[in-house]
Amino acid sequence: MPHPALIFDLDGTLVDSYEDLAHATNHVITSLGHQPIPISDCKQMIGNGARALLRRAAGGDEQAAKDGIDKFLAYYQEHMYDNTAPFQGIPQALNTLAKRGHRFAVLSNKSHQATVKMVDHLLGGWNFEQVFGQREDVPLKPDPTVALDICEHMDLPPKQVVFVGDSGEDMATARAAGMFAVGVTWGLRDEQELREHGADVIIHKPAQLLDVLPRPRQ
Repeated sequence: MPHPALIFDLDGTLVDSYEDLAHATNHVITSLGHQPIPISDCKQMIGNGARALLRRAAGGDEQAAKDGIDKFLAYYQEHMYDNTAPFQGIPQALNTLAKRGHRFAVLSNKSHQATVKMVDHLLGGWNFEQVFGQREDVPLKPDPTVALDICEHMDLPPKQVVFVGDSGEDMATARAAGMFAVGVTWGLRDEQELREHGADVIIHKPAQLLDVLPRPRQ
């Protein structure tokens, strides 16, 4: 049996992007008459797509989220690399995992266009075979549909796939898809949330990923 493949979440797992997401959010909600949110508060609002982020930042104002989504996406496309970079230790971990023969994919609730663009720009040195973000008429995580589609594209059963993420949505996605769930604490959520949503194991720095993956059977 080969080494397990890995599906990674993007924001909060591979890349530290919340500051740029927060700036884009404040740019939009202040233009619609709402008060800006503290940058640190954005961490708890990210994870279910841009429209949900805007709605939360605007105090539940669904109309503001609807009116602001196009402006948010346009602004973010121009500023998505202002402060965003891979987390410390991620490049080294990916290098070692690739040498071991692990295969990679990305599944994010970020817009599909921004997800593909960011992976290509910041993580283009590694072969991510499948990269998916939020697409129209396709369910978001924690629905397992796209995670299972990735397995099909990679011709792998879910039991040979590890899902790595920083949120309860990621852990719930893994559980619903029948994958091994690895929760990371360097991102946007805390350890309690990861445990409550079914993490099989929790790690605190990227290098630990090398030690917790299920070993291939001989």
